Amino acid sequence: MISFDTTSLVKSIIVVGLAVAVWLVFSNRQRVGPFLQRHERITTYLSFLLLRLVPFLCVYVVLNQEPRSDVDFFYRKAEAAIQGKLVYRDFLSYHAPLFGYLIGLPLLLWHNARVLILLMAVMEFIIAKATLRRYRTTADAPIIWFVLYYLLPLPFVAMVLSGEEDIWMWGFCLMSLALPRGRKLSFQLGLLWGVGMLVIKFMLIVFLIPLFFIVPNRFQYLAGLLVVGVPSLLVLYSLVGMDFLMPIQHSSLPMTPNVVSVLRPVLGTYFDQVPLTYLNWAGLLTTIGGASLMGHRCRSMGYHRLLPLLYVFTFALFQLCLPSSPGFYLFTHTLPLVFIVLSTPGGKRAWPAFIVLNVLTVVQPILSVLYNEQELYNTWSLIDSPAEWVDYLIQCIEVGIFVYLLRIVLEQMRSGAGQEKLTEVPSSIPLA
Repeated sequence: MISFDTTSLVKSIIVVGLAVAVWLVFSNRQRVGPFLQRHERITTYLSFLLLRLVPFLCVYVVLNQEPRSDVDFFYRKAEAAIQGKLVYRDFLSYHAPLFGYLIGLPLLLWHNARVLILLMAVMEFIIAKATLRRYRTTADAPIIWFVLYYLLPLPFVAMVLSGEEDIWMWGFCLMSLALPRGRKLSFQLGLLWGVGMLVIKFMLIVFLIPLFFIVPNRFQYLAGLLVVGVPSLLVLYSLVGMDFLMPIQHSSLPMTPNVVSVLRPVLGTYFDQVPLTYLNWAGLLTTIGGASLMGHRCRSMGYHRLLPLLYVFTFALFQLCLPSSPGFYLFTHTLPLVFIVLSTPGGKRAWPAFIVLNVLTVVQPILSVLYNEQELYNTWSLIDSPAEWVDYLIQCIEVGIFVYLLRIVLEQMRSGAGQEKLTEVPSSIPLA
């Protein structure tokens, strides 16, 4: 029998309750959608108030809990940054060089780790509002996808309890889509994404390489990246030497679930013979290569149509292929997944599986960390307790749903590219 501690039990109950709420709203979207759409502005603010601010007050003010997970690490990093210390040399950071200094600014108003959770929640709200403003072409009321996103268990836990920042990468996507179209668009895209590499995390390179194949002018895009990147690298090297490679060390720990973690009972003896670093590089090359190939094949859709699909595809593939990828990376692309992929007729069929996935990505780390000591099941004999069997089976289900969602995105990319080719007029046919 698995004995849940109080925190895990409360978290699990909240997550299941949110999942039920998501299903009820989704099932009745035709009824509640028009009403919410008529009150769109107040609905967005109520979503933020009831599903982010009120839980924050309950957890950190009423119950007086201390922030956990990445928030404590962020706080120590931000505290060192506002003291004028140098990133990578004077304090540990697995993020881009400017990230610690940016999240340090709120500490000037409230010198407490809790302010970082508020910062991440406000940034999430801004990005979600911008997504709602841009994607309003679905048959259902657009506000329904905003509400569903805020009700989803994984974003709720990621923001209220963990203060995750990965959604910032999608924010840069929205900024790139807002750039004025013209001859200098590709150069401006290079500049913007170069700044993104300095602000968020180096993991963004996984997406920047596939972008090379879908921008209007690849040379200008590369030039924009170099204008930002080369001086930045020179400055970093002059200040901290090779310590600026510190973020790469973050991939030195195995995580779950991913393809490698579910194959370990079958191929564990082979994985033991290969260093994790090599497996991670293989996963990175597979992700970048697969996303670049799909970007090149579907480039006829154009940057603005293809970007969100390629973003979801890239990070979904990244999540599956990297042994150091945790299930929480789903949060990286949940917002565009909800608004752009799962809002289509074909995508709506995936909502039951998507809701289950949201619950499992919260529950599985509880089993893995608290009850199974993050055990890696390199042989079947290591799975010898009910908790371990449940943990492994959940990982298999999660990976199966990840593959299912990846297939939906892939089909939408191929369909969009096929439609563009059908609408092309052969140059040999005279136009009347």
